[in-house]
Amino acid sequence: MSVDAPMHDAPPPAEQPAKRRKPPPPEEVTIREHDWTYLNLQILSDPSNTTTSSSSTDILTWRTTLTSALTQFLGITGSAIQIDILHLSGDEAWLRVPRENAKKFQAAVGGYVGSRDGRSVGFRTRGTGEFLMGVVSKQAQEGLWDE
Repeated sequence: MSVDAPMHDAPPPAEQPAKRRKPPPPEEVTIREHDWTYLNLQILSDPSNTTTSSSSTDILTWRTTLTSALTQFLGITGSAIQIDILHLSGDEAWLRVPRENAKKFQAAVGGYVGSRDGRSVGFRTRGTGEFLMGVVSKQAQEGLWDE
């Protein structure tokens, strides 16, 4: 007959102290300088033209008037500034210009007085920013409180 020896529980393994886990590094977000600046311009004429609709200011008229303003202020160098006309709405336009030329562009259009069809023409800057949605929402916010 065989007698089984009683089994003793083995001693628990030596408990190791819990290692401190390093917290993960914080997430890094880098906002670099943007390549473009967005502007909302309004074309103004004096005296106000009430006989024709405001939709008569087409993209070609905008482009030639802006180029004239840049050439008058900065010469041939100003006419080389890239302008993207993103949207036209009546006498307003949403534009995109390179960020490094934005201040020159604003100075040129802000001080411009030209003539078109026997009327004085100028520009009013309604909004500017590095994000298009910021410029658009600013105008929408103004419209909300005007009503």
